[in-house]
Amino acid sequence: MTPRIEAWLHQGEYDRAYDALVAAAERRFTTAARAAEALVDLAEFYSLYGEAEAAAWQAALAEARSRWPRVERDERFAALDFELAALEARAEHLPDASSPRARYHLAQGLAYLGRFEEAEEALPEPDRLPDFLASRAWALLGRIHESLGRLAEAAGAHAQAALRSSGKERLWSWLDAAALWLEAGVPEEAARALVGAEPLRGEAELSDRATYHYLRARVELALGNPERAAEEIVQAEGLEAAGAGLSHGTAMVRAQVHQQRGQEEAARAAYRDAERRAGEGDLPFVWHEWGLFELDHGDPVRAEALLRKAAHDAAYPHRAQALADLAEAHYRLGDGPAADAAAKEALEQATVPAAHLILGNRAYDLGAWDEALAHYRAAAAAAREGDRDWVSATEMIVDVLAQTGYPNPTEVAELAERLLPYLPPSDEWRETLRGYAERARALVREGRMLN
Repeated sequence: MTPRIEAWLHQGEYDRAYDALVAAAERRFTTAARAAEALVDLAEFYSLYGEAEAAAWQAALAEARSRWPRVERDERFAALDFELAALEARAEHLPDASSPRARYHLAQGLAYLGRFEEAEEALPEPDRLPDFLASRAWALLGRIHESLGRLAEAAGAHAQAALRSSGKERLWSWLDAAALWLEAGVPEEAARALVGAEPLRGEAELSDRATYHYLRARVELALGNPERAAEEIVQAEGLEAAGAGLSHGTAMVRAQVHQQRGQEEAARAAYRDAERRAGEGDLPFVWHEWGLFELDHGDPVRAEALLRKAAHDAAYPHRAQALADLAEAHYRLGDGPAADAAAKEALEQATVPAAHLILGNRAYDLGAWDEALAHYRAAAAAAREGDRDWVSATEMIVDVLAQTGYPNPTEVAELAERLLPYLPPSDEWRETLRGYAERARALVREGRMLN
């Protein structure tokens, strides 16, 4: 592929690049090898479109093979052939490749197969590739990181893709970066990514402009600005209504806006809108979030009905967490056996802090202190410090240690001090923890040191 064609691809001038590649493929070459190379270039162009151009991609590779059978020994040909086979779920043999360009296509194929660790290993340093592939390699690395649960790294990779892209691809990469920064819990970085997207949205499709405002609304919510979030979500829903249709996601953000404003009935109405708009695969997400809202607002009966639907959807990716939340609804309704069963089922699927919390609470209620303490310690170890589950679990660790006679007063004092910065001034646990800490320090002074 000539540098000029690669530059056109990088600049988003796909029609010019396509015309030049087709002309090259149809040209009469002096050797069969050069004719095959031109067809491999054309196949690589089609690969950028994925499934949409799979038939043309296959035809170009087949024609290259018929023109010059030895092309099968070419790394790029073999890698493109593997990538296409992976896309169509028929890949078997992973070919060898040493060139960055061929390794990029192998990595893309491995990602299609869901073999993300291998894809990460195969992917070359993105900036060793031509510019039009370097931006795509960064985006692929972002998808790999996301699939492996590394949200901050994924967001950073998409930001790198945006810096190396142009036009629509740059906008999409900034939007992907913002969404992932939000999922990683870093709204400030999401806001910076949206600053990059802002000047690109004027010529964008309605759906992309709606996504921009949807993400801006989520950023403002995360930063504690519900009024600004409300303005953004109105714009997002207006653009959706003018385009492909209203989504469940915007309705869920509207529900969150109402929650921050203390407007419970308006929030419920928004969740009903989200439920009406959601497709079958999205309904468990709506039911789960809505159920948590009902738990937080004192309606465990309604919460149980919603969470049960989410938890019983076998395809829901957050099913383990939904089961743990369902266990909490059962617990609040006084149905201990059902709470135990749901929490244990959650832990069979994943290490869910909330499930350990419920089992700890059940043991605490029965006076089984050792069992309760084990579950609370497991919950704290699985949660991130400062998270809601970590705070709840650590509070209960301190409480159990105090209730059982301060067997380790140094730990009680240290945990209480670690907890206090995470509690709001009005939290009643603040005084309780201070009392426990003072008693623990007194015991230490009296000579009961850490074993």
